[in-house]
Amino acid sequence: MTANPSIGATCMSWWRTGIVGEGGPARRSRAQLRRAASSTAALCLSATHDLNRRLIEAGHDLRRRRDGPERLALIAVALAHVAEDSPDNAAKRFGRLRTKSDRPMLSGVRFDALVRAKEPSQLLRPLVRSLQIVDGRVNVVKLATDLYWWDDKVRTVWCFDYHGAADAKPTSSEEESA
Repeated sequence: MTANPSIGATCMSWWRTGIVGEGGPARRSRAQLRRAASSTAALCLSATHDLNRRLIEAGHDLRRRRDGPERLALIAVALAHVAEDSPDNAAKRFGRLRTKSDRPMLSGVRFDALVRAKEPSQLLRPLVRSLQIVDGRVNVVKLATDLYWWDDKVRTVWCFDYHGAADAKPTSSEEESA
């Protein structure tokens, strides 16, 4: 028996074929998801339900979670705003210094709004704006996985990554003993 694909791999496959893929259907799905102003609007779109079917088939059923529908919509809308898969995760990209100044791509105030958002509905708009600021260049697999699990642990890692303090962030063994 083969292992189920990871959350990130499942979302990456959906993103490649249904969002940035060639042809009219991908272009239409991308445009519709980018215009979705709320979780409900995103849940009205077939592309979101295609992602849901793929996640269920891979063993990652969001229906079992209290905030599953909102989280599904958040992932779909966020990935529709990713233009290019990058090696850098979102938090590192947000914290990267601009070339002509010593300021990060995403201001500290905007980043603070992101990591303080605990519910998917609170995260949707600030995340979309942040992805636009970095021209939609982030690691698709990592972003999808982080949004699927979005909790205190993920937000803590984002803080270390944003501030370029990856060497100081807690390791898995330190997190488990805490």
